Amino acid sequence: MIFSWSQIIISARSDSEQFNSTVNYVNVHSEPALLDEDPMSVTNMAVNAPNPGQQAPPPGQAQQLNSPGERPPDSNSVSNHASVREEAEANFENTINELSTDIILKSRQINSLPGIGTSPDTQLVTINELIKELDEVERKRIEKIEEKDKLLAWCETLIKEVASGISETRS
Repeated sequence: MIFSWSQIIISARSDSEQFNSTVNYVNVHSEPALLDEDPMSVTNMAVNAPNPGQQAPPPGQAQQLNSPGERPPDSNSVSNHASVREEAEANFENTINELSTDIILKSRQINSLPGIGTSPDTQLVTINELIKELDEVERKRIEKIEEKDKLLAWCETLIKEVASGISETRS
């Protein structure tokens, strides 16, 4: 299969857009991880801070759920929330696996492109050799077509001679 440079560039642009979309998806949908051991460190607090334009939960609300000895008002809603969260995590993991597979396949396709890892001069030499080879194959193809036409004409005359010979012997 022969690709034009514009097709390769469009494909590479599409691949980079897919990669950026994948990184954005992971960034938006993944749970933030602690950057160091101390959950109260400045870096971890910055990671868990709300995005600009979003309101932070009131401090009392976060402390109510975390205070020891207190139970949430409805334990059934907590178990429902846990199952929804597990389902969302499983969906996230499946999506990450799909996106990872796509990125790996795209990188293999890019690495298998002809000319990757060779200098432009070497590529030009290879292109010129391929052009010469293509010209030779085309010349041989034309010779074979001419030979086929000659053989067909010979067969035609042979058939006509046999047919006229048969008709002469019967008359």
